[in-house]
Amino acid sequence: MEFRTKSPFIDQKQVVITLIADLGRLQAFSQKLKLDSSVKLIEDVINRAKQQSFSVAIVGDFNRGKSTLINALLGADILPSDILPCSATLNRITHGLKPQLKIKFKDRREEKLEIDRLKDYVTKLTDESEEMASTIEEATIYYPIRHDNVEIIDTPGLNDDDSMTAVTYSVIPKVDAAVMVMMAPVVFAQNEKDFLENQLMTNDLGRVIFVVNAIDRCESPEEKERLLNNAVNRIKKYTLSRAEEQFGKDSEDYKVYIRKISTPKVFGVSARQALAAKLNGDQEALVQSGFAEFQTALEEFLTTGAGAVGLQVAVNRAIASGNEILNFINIRENSLAMEQEDFDAAYHKSVAEIAAIREKKKEEMILIDRATENVRDNVRPLLKQLEDKIKQAAEQTIENTTVEKGELRNKKALTNKLAKAVSNSVQHVGEQMANQIQSEIQHGLEREIDRLKEFGESVNQTLKQIEMNFVEVDADANRKLRGGGEAIAIAVSVFTGFGGIWSGYKKAGLKGAAVGGAGSLATSFGAGVVIAMLGLPVTWPAILAIGVASIFTGGWLTDFVFSGDRIEAFKTNYKEATLTQIEKQLKSNPIHQQVEEQISQTFDSLKQTLNQEVEALLDNTQNTLLEMSRQRGSDLVQTETESRELSDIRTETERILGNAQRLSDELIQILSV
Repeated sequence: MEFRTKSPFIDQKQVVITLIADLGRLQAFSQKLKLDSSVKLIEDVINRAKQQSFSVAIVGDFNRGKSTLINALLGADILPSDILPCSATLNRITHGLKPQLKIKFKDRREEKLEIDRLKDYVTKLTDESEEMASTIEEATIYYPIRHDNVEIIDTPGLNDDDSMTAVTYSVIPKVDAAVMVMMAPVVFAQNEKDFLENQLMTNDLGRVIFVVNAIDRCESPEEKERLLNNAVNRIKKYTLSRAEEQFGKDSEDYKVYIRKISTPKVFGVSARQALAAKLNGDQEALVQSGFAEFQTALEEFLTTGAGAVGLQVAVNRAIASGNEILNFINIRENSLAMEQEDFDAAYHKSVAEIAAIREKKKEEMILIDRATENVRDNVRPLLKQLEDKIKQAAEQTIENTTVEKGELRNKKALTNKLAKAVSNSVQHVGEQMANQIQSEIQHGLEREIDRLKEFGESVNQTLKQIEMNFVEVDADANRKLRGGGEAIAIAVSVFTGFGGIWSGYKKAGLKGAAVGGAGSLATSFGAGVVIAMLGLPVTWPAILAIGVASIFTGGWLTDFVFSGDRIEAFKTNYKEATLTQIEKQLKSNPIHQQVEEQISQTFDSLKQTLNQEVEALLDNTQNTLLEMSRQRGSDLVQTETESRELSDIRTETERILGNAQRLSDELIQILSV
């Protein structure tokens, strides 16, 4: 039985349950009041809140205790400790009501098995299991783990063949957090250093937790402290020098990066001791293993990172929809009491104001298109440099790689040596180009979000003005715009998708820009937060660092025929063949086209979000006015029962809005850290 400690996940889950319940009430109110456009938007947010999950990748060299660490996280001895290093597979551990194993083969077949068969498919314990594992794409282990919204991904080792490393690299941009496992007493072997510099630097080092396993090998607390401090210092050294090289020490991007990584999160644990402690229910041993501190930090990290972003999306929808409901009630109650002449004047004025906002929205769409083209213009020169930079990197690498005369006797080994060196240099160029392109796209998007502030404020003012057209400004009206002792007039977001983007961005920077996102939130470890928030399919800046560099990790580099035994002749032939292949690969993989499509998708998503949210508000307001006009034309009078219902809806909505506003303020503080 797993020993259970207090977990931030439990608190977050309760908040989600309460928030979903409140959104459900607002949805029912919207349906009753015929605010149809809001009903669908609330439904979408509720579904996303229910489905929100977190993914954690466990990465590191083979034989670092990754499987034992995962077993300790689960509190059960599930994964065999000898995961096959020569098969490019992933092992996913996710929640299931009962233990079960699902194998996905490379030929797309799937097979469900008992969990005790796992060792027969993903280990190298026997020749048969090794042969079987080579046919597998990934294994999914279903288990009644503690957190039903967390998926743990066991990645292949970094110090094995290139195909396994490529699998690990491919999963990093898609997870919410990564745990990099090293082994005491020596931390940062060459593969680990390369992974830190070449992969984690490309993505978001702020989402990486470093674990030094087997910390119990340290003979004293002082030795343990020295080891962990050494790990922190080496991480800083590697990342700062690489960041300076990529961004330039005086650039704003460099300053943002330094703030983002802050102090690396490094924990010393004994996964072996932790697993035994959990299996035996020994809390004291669990604490001594260092694992309780690490697990709490991981859970808090997920909760206050992706979890906070997801909550803010739902909170913004509650604020936006709640304000619409109060707006409707105020207009309805006051319009029925107005003189016909006054109502007609207010009605026509409001309709004209709605039409003016729609025209203004069209103009904003045109301006977003212009911004899109400006970003393309800024990116195109970078794309033109790409081929030259890649060729230069390959040539310089071949020239600078030392080749001993004896190595010519084994041309296959020599070719592999050069292939790896060329691939690394090309990847480095890809990372630099990716960061430049990412920066151009992200800065362009930031400028648009900031520029659209004025339009957001005009929508806000128009909606308030329409309400005031029908509401007499007095103490009672002011009461109707407040709830729970706090102002709930549109203070944080005018509407979830657009207003939330701007308010979050201004309050918490790029990290907070996701608070109003309408897109999928389970994306993009490596993406800029704004782009990830919009639910785009390609992560950045990995599109070049992975997409381009992976072109040069295939087998073509080894398929050359050489003549002569002189080193210079070998290098010349190798260089010529490499440059020819680079041209061929670039033509067959039009990166410029992918980048252009990514730019279009980015700004199209912004337009779609803006249009969807604005139209929902305007449609609801216009339908409210039409309904009021119909009721007056039919001489309908609000009954006492209807008045009580509206009063109850107002009271409950004000309560929900007060809670949502307080939660929003807390989340903004979390996201701004």
